[in-house]
Amino acid sequence: MTNLKPRGSAQDFWNTIKGISVNDIIREASRPISLALVGEAEKRGDALAALFNPETVGEPHGRALPEPAFVQEFDSTHADDSFPRKPNVFDVVIDVGGGRNDPPERTRIYSLVELGGWEPALDRILEDRPEIALALARNFPAFRRRVAENVIATTATANAQFALVTGITSAFPVLGVLLPVNGLSDTLMLTKNQIMMTLRLAAAYGLDISFKARGKELAPLLINALGWRAIARELVGAVPVVGFIARAGIAYAGTVTVGKSAMVYYETGEKIDKAQLQRWYREALESSKEKVRQLASAVKRRDKNQKALPPAEVNDDTVDAEMRDLPAAVR
Repeated sequence: MTNLKPRGSAQDFWNTIKGISVNDIIREASRPISLALVGEAEKRGDALAALFNPETVGEPHGRALPEPAFVQEFDSTHADDSFPRKPNVFDVVIDVGGGRNDPPERTRIYSLVELGGWEPALDRILEDRPEIALALARNFPAFRRRVAENVIATTATANAQFALVTGITSAFPVLGVLLPVNGLSDTLMLTKNQIMMTLRLAAAYGLDISFKARGKELAPLLINALGWRAIARELVGAVPVVGFIARAGIAYAGTVTVGKSAMVYYETGEKIDKAQLQRWYREALESSKEKVRQLASAVKRRDKNQKALPPAEVNDDTVDAEMRDLPAAVR
């Protein structure tokens, strides 16, 4: 008879961690970036200074950038000013003022004047080009905080959604046929996402992306991973009917707290004290209510024909009641 190891065993934990693809993050972050600044010379100088502005980014670690960012300057996008005629030569073209002049077809230009300034321009670039966001942040400090906050928010939402769906499944066993649930294996997925988030944040801040180099930040995640299982047990006893909502809130808040801690550490080299971590956690738990409400409503809409889904409506009272009834240890 084959000896099958239970799902969620220590071996599963190790295999899950080993399954994290650091190389994928390295490839994404190390993608060569070409950026052009067009317009008046003085304003181009100001833009260069802004792109590499280190004010919000400390240098507590050695940087590991493969090559410096490729930045070219032109008086305008006109052929007479030697701006390339072929489209897509540059990943990003920023007009600092007076630089748009007979640009090549299919060349997207981000005008600081039209977009209302430097900050809105950065936001629009990241909105339009999410596939190069990590590489932009790695090369240009001006993008780092924005990209880091987006990485944290995206991961926290993904973990909340995962915790919500698996929580629904455990509360309504019929769904287990579609999505098997195991306390520890669910913990592994949440932890894996947090580790991926931490490595992506390191990449955004221009740091070496490896388990060895990032050991100080990753060790607490691995050590505390089993805490999710204990929290889940408490929740089952505290709110046995609709505890999946509170579980999603905890997953969201815990991920935000981990992400903020890593972000500040990468920016300043300073570790966050316990009191600050608790403040971040409580704030994120409170702010998670609306996010969890939206996620739960989306799940209900998608699976409205499945009778196994929770009959209760997900509204303000439902979410507030679950959050209020959370054990003190996780609030």
